[in-house]
Amino acid sequence: MRLTLMKPRILILLVEACLMFATSIRAQSSQTDRSYETAIASLSENSDAAQVAGAVAALESAGTKAFPALLAHLNDTARASVVFQGALMDVDAKGNVLGLHHPTIGEACFALIQNQVEGNWPKGYRQYYVLSPKNVVGWWQARKAKPLKELQLETAQASLTQARQLRGKSGYSREAVRFLERHLRELKVAKK
Repeated sequence: MRLTLMKPRILILLVEACLMFATSIRAQSSQTDRSYETAIASLSENSDAAQVAGAVAALESAGTKAFPALLAHLNDTARASVVFQGALMDVDAKGNVLGLHHPTIGEACFALIQNQVEGNWPKGYRQYYVLSPKNVVGWWQARKAKPLKELQLETAQASLTQARQLRGKSGYSREAVRFLERHLRELKVAKK
């Protein structure tokens, strides 16, 4: 009889412990989300170089955990610090300089995701990037359970396949294929 009275009490204690654990995880999660938001805000043009560097380091070290916060800011048109992404010249089709384009927070957030997943490639090979500001949200939603390494390998393979499909066509570049093959090999041997 005494044993049967203990069972409900143990069950209640277990439920209470689970609720306390779940509450602490939720509190940690919202605190983490706030730290990503703070880091993203530090990418603004009003931040000094040290703040921007700290924000970039924090967001990169978080890996895919920071992606939802970064994606939430893709349409943020506030100016980003030129420390993170230098101002670019806007040029028309004839090559005439139209002025300077100041990067936005949204562009900086996309660049952080793309750099972690695909890397920062030489300009001559960037047409083979898989990610774009238009497809990154859907791409992430379909793959958010995958670890970063798997995402990197998947996009590297897709980029290489895309470049190889141009073989025999006017846009084919043997140098690009070699670069992408080397990139994929390096990812396969990298630990992280």
